[in-house]
Amino acid sequence: MTANALIIAGYGLNCEEESAYAFEQVGFNATIVHINDLIDAPEKLNDAQALCIPGGFSYGDDTGSGNAFAQKMRLTLQDKLTEFVSRDTLTIGICNGCQIAMNLGLVPLTGHDYGVRDVAVTHNENARYQCRWIDLQTAESNSPWLQNIDSLHIPVAHGEGRFMMSDENLASLKENNQIALRYSKDGKPANGEFPFNPNGSTDDIAGITDPSGRVLVLMPHPERGMFTWQRDDYASLKDTARRNGQPLPDATDGLRIFENAAKYFGINGLKKSA
Repeated sequence: MTANALIIAGYGLNCEEESAYAFEQVGFNATIVHINDLIDAPEKLNDAQALCIPGGFSYGDDTGSGNAFAQKMRLTLQDKLTEFVSRDTLTIGICNGCQIAMNLGLVPLTGHDYGVRDVAVTHNENARYQCRWIDLQTAESNSPWLQNIDSLHIPVAHGEGRFMMSDENLASLKENNQIALRYSKDGKPANGEFPFNPNGSTDDIAGITDPSGRVLVLMPHPERGMFTWQRDDYASLKDTARRNGQPLPDATDGLRIFENAAKYFGINGLKKSA
């Protein structure tokens, strides 16, 4: 059994190839579709079970990260997107895709219908672009994307990754178990400490979901941390494994998120496992 994943491309999104590869690795049929082609043929969403809005710098972030791309989608695809996420599907927005999905109001839906932006993702607290590997802990979410995952070590690469919201909306996210991922230090919350929390995000938030958990948005990049040789600590892991006479797994944390998507749809074509 397999399922179909659509990965959106165009206008500065630049992680569509890696994202499609991630879905293919776990058994999906992955198709990259330019946003204009999807606008011309929105029925493509009818045949998809998973949707990915990948990372990049859409429209050069000139009007704020994800704003222009979200507006383009809102004016042309909002009804179809709402219909898609309302079905038994999975959606993931990564980095710029997270910003786009937030601006579209696909998450978090704290007391509102689709289309209302309740949470902002804005400039990093230190006003600098951050590109580094970070540690994450899963939080209260019961998202299918994060089943049986306690922690992740994957990279970030963004200048506007700081989750900000009202105290009321933060309380709502906690109450409804919609905080998916938090930045951590030594297995504990980062408590805003840089660089463990690389952007000053409220409550160390790195990712959230909609109430169902089926729509996951996160600022870190799982598609850039799927294999052990990609990790910043690869040399150390390799030396330790060699000294202990143990094999070093090929796959690592980022791939586990996509494996969970495959398991959700009963896909048994996993090519690699962590």
